[in-house]
Amino acid sequence: MIKKAISIADWAGTMSANLFGWLTAKVVYPIVYTIRDKEFIQRKPFWFYLDDEDGHYGTDWFREALRYGHKTDWWSRFKIAYEWLAIRNPAWNLQASLVPKDGEKVLVETWGKAIKDGNEVDPYLFANFKYENVDGIFKNNKGDFLSLKHSAIGKRFTWYKVGDRLYWRLSYANKAISKMWIEFHLGISNDRYTFRLKFKWSPKIKQ
Repeated sequence: MIKKAISIADWAGTMSANLFGWLTAKVVYPIVYTIRDKEFIQRKPFWFYLDDEDGHYGTDWFREALRYGHKTDWWSRFKIAYEWLAIRNPAWNLQASLVPKDGEKVLVETWGKAIKDGNEVDPYLFANFKYENVDGIFKNNKGDFLSLKHSAIGKRFTWYKVGDRLYWRLSYANKAISKMWIEFHLGISNDRYTFRLKFKWSPKIKQ
């Protein structure tokens, strides 16, 4: 019980730092974007508000979902960058630098289940929503249709160990009430501490 309390406290402390990044990114990122070509932007604290994985303009599927196209004017490029690094992934490098211990997972206990394409998913995986575009092409976290084929629908709570560290993850992804679909993640993923809460009202469904 004490180890579980310590694990939850560790998550809460890390998420407090991430919350600071989330709150400040709305104001700080426009400044960072304006001076993005300066060498000192790679130093902390500016570096915390960058994304070393996908840059200022995000992934292909993200830009396609927003109908970004191939616009090259400054304002259009800034809007997509702001959406990616101030709204969707604020202070991403800060989040990515606060990582759990890496190594082989050892299952301690798990409750619930999530189903993907008719099969129960691994207890270490989060229940989640995945999407397709109008052509039926898989588009990960944003698209024209919520894909029941690619999504893991259900709920799951798992405790596991990596070495001497105890971690946990809680997730829910399903139709909750009426036409409201909810996706909820809490705990520790493979590479970061996480919190996700998304509401989808009457989304277009693809079986």
